[in-house]
Amino acid sequence: MLRTRNLTYALAAIPPDVVDLAIAAAVTWFSLSNAMAASAPSGSRPFDALAITLTAAVGVVLAVRRRFPLAVMAGCVVLVAVFEARGHRLGLNQLGLQVAFYTVASQRSRRWTAAAAVVVYPELLYSNTHDWVGLLFNTYLGTAAQVLVIAVVGDGVRRLRQSHALMAQYDGQLQRKQRDREQRAVLLERIRIARELHDVTAHHLSVIAVQAGLARYVLETDRETADQALRTISEVGSEGLAELRRLISLLRPDDEGGVPADDRPAPGIDQLPVLIERVGLSGTPSRYAVSGRRRPLPAGIELCVYRVVQESLTNVLKHAPGSSVDVRLEYAPEHIKVVVTDTGPHAIPAQRSRTARSAAAQATDHSGSGVGLTGMRERAGLYGGELSAGQLPDGGFEVSLSLPLEPASPEEIEAQSEPASHDSFR
Repeated sequence: MLRTRNLTYALAAIPPDVVDLAIAAAVTWFSLSNAMAASAPSGSRPFDALAITLTAAVGVVLAVRRRFPLAVMAGCVVLVAVFEARGHRLGLNQLGLQVAFYTVASQRSRRWTAAAAVVVYPELLYSNTHDWVGLLFNTYLGTAAQVLVIAVVGDGVRRLRQSHALMAQYDGQLQRKQRDREQRAVLLERIRIARELHDVTAHHLSVIAVQAGLARYVLETDRETADQALRTISEVGSEGLAELRRLISLLRPDDEGGVPADDRPAPGIDQLPVLIERVGLSGTPSRYAVSGRRRPLPAGIELCVYRVVQESLTNVLKHAPGSSVDVRLEYAPEHIKVVVTDTGPHAIPAQRSRTARSAAAQATDHSGSGVGLTGMRERAGLYGGELSAGQLPDGGFEVSLSLPLEPASPEEIEAQSEPASHDSFR
């Protein structure tokens, strides 16, 4: 089976011109050898030099049959007509004429095939009436069947070739679509990684900036607070670098040497208390509340919740210095919801220390780019959720994320009749 397939591939790799030249040589050799070996006279005249020349000419024109099928057909018709008109053995050049007719049927439309059949049939019939034995009606019918078979075979080859061309075109389109899908997947993955990098760097650098401003402000007056701020900077910086390594490892091929890939899991809901506590250490009063019965969630949804809370807290540090923030997480049978609310940059309580206000103001003296909310909405849409964000009547700002979940089991629904809650303050 394998040898047959290899032989087929080898034959298909032969150039068409070489094949046509071989066919022309074979037809010429067959016709001449037949004439030389014939015991009967070659028609009414001997097989002389002109007959040899005409026979060889029929074979020669077949060498370009694929390039000029109609011209080759016309040449063969004329050469055979002259050959037969001189009274030579009539059947000698039939093979060349039939090959030329087959070429027209396999290369041109059915109209050209029908026109060629009208020209070929009388010449073949004239030859067959002298060579075939039997009733004249059978000769007419047999010649018609001969022409029809050649036309049908040639037309079948033409249609098969067209089918192969269409299949090759279809395969090319499929390959292009596959490449487009792969390029789109790569682009979406790059966008996802870019969003992750934005969330990681924006949050950690914002916390570091606030803590650095705080440490600088109280360095001479409150060494303990400055020391706590520097420890927070160290922890947040290490955590940020670890997340950056994890994201960069996604872009590195598995077989690339050097730094090993960081296979630690992506952050999720379990890391929210630490995230909110660090915001509290930056001088922003924070509250974290959980309601409903906790249940296992897909890693993607947990990461989405974490990143939305992280981005919201980052925005609070950047754009609402001096406010307090409230994070509420709610587990429901068919969805999970998280709401992040701040009191606004102008709602600074009187008891807030001048130190925290000054440090926050120094670290957030810039305006946002406006891409954070867009990224959060894209995250929510990826999991079929909804995200709303806007100003509150009292001047604060609220971000609300709701993600659909698979329906909870009856046991979970019964357990949620008495939801557990958790509150933490900083």
